Amino acid sequence: MTVDEFWHHLSTLEDFGARRLFRELGEFALDALVVPHSNASCERVFSKVNLIKTKPPNRLITGTLNGLKHTAECVKMAGGCANFKPTTIMLRSMTTSNLYRKRTGPTQQDAADSDSDSELEIEP
Repeated sequence: MTVDEFWHHLSTLEDFGARRLFRELGEFALDALVVPHSNASCERVFSKVNLIKTKPPNRLITGTLNGLKHTAECVKMAGGCANFKPTTIMLRSMTTSNLYRKRTGPTQQDAADSDSDSELEIEP
């Protein structure tokens, strides 16, 4: 019997009056079992973000940071750089119009001089 089966069985155990004897204890144990044992997976994500977002590229916008993170995961799932095969959709999206959209708002130099983390707006 697995741990969750045990606690479920215990929570449904009834006395002769059809009252569940350990309902609250069993439900509490089952609730406790779904809580992650650690926050290691979350910490790994923050660690990877901190490796990407170092002092020089500290001004990366959220979309770029997400793209880099997704790229790293795709390459990892493919078994490394040597095994990664980009899809036709990926290759077709690598056009000048997609990669270098016209920027509006502050210039890149203004953004570099600014202390805020605001993102530049990009026209489609």
